[in-house]
Amino acid sequence: MNDKRQLLIEASVDLFAEEGFWNTPTAKIAKQANVAKGTLFNYFESKDDLIECVYLELVREYVAYIREAWPEEASVKIKLEHVWFRSIDWGLKYPERYKLLSQLRVSDTLKGVHRDRDIEEMSFLMALEQQGRQSGLFEDITAEYFRSLMRINLHASIRYAERHQLKEMALVKHIAKGFEIFWKGITI
Repeated sequence: MNDKRQLLIEASVDLFAEEGFWNTPTAKIAKQANVAKGTLFNYFESKDDLIECVYLELVREYVAYIREAWPEEASVKIKLEHVWFRSIDWGLKYPERYKLLSQLRVSDTLKGVHRDRDIEEMSFLMALEQQGRQSGLFEDITAEYFRSLMRINLHASIRYAERHQLKEMALVKHIAKGFEIFWKGITI
């Protein structure tokens, strides 16, 4: 990726997390990235395009983090537990990025093509959900509802761990308990 483009994305992540994506002027993003004001539009068609590119960058980072040490030959439950632990770890390690990704996911600003690319990035999770459904593990719920339940439960776990500043064994117990509650809710 082009260095200036990456600088603009990183500056946008920082400023969007701090000030909100609609409240951040493009001139401020260019200044923080240490590039000329008009340079931003050499790399992004519009502010909407920049917001969508920031979103995709965050999704890629998140997915890459989850995929580290992926237990390829493990059961559906172990793989889902891996996703659970890595998701919470990413959210706690990168709280500003996590919060911004969460805001962008519920925003109406993202166009279909970017949502489709999000789905592409998360295809391994959808395959896992499908595998669980086909093997009769999961309740008869739609894939969309499955992902929503997972995101909501992950969000609650991350927020609780943050608020209570859970560390070490207390954090591990919290994450494991949250996963068991989620698992019981989606399995037959």
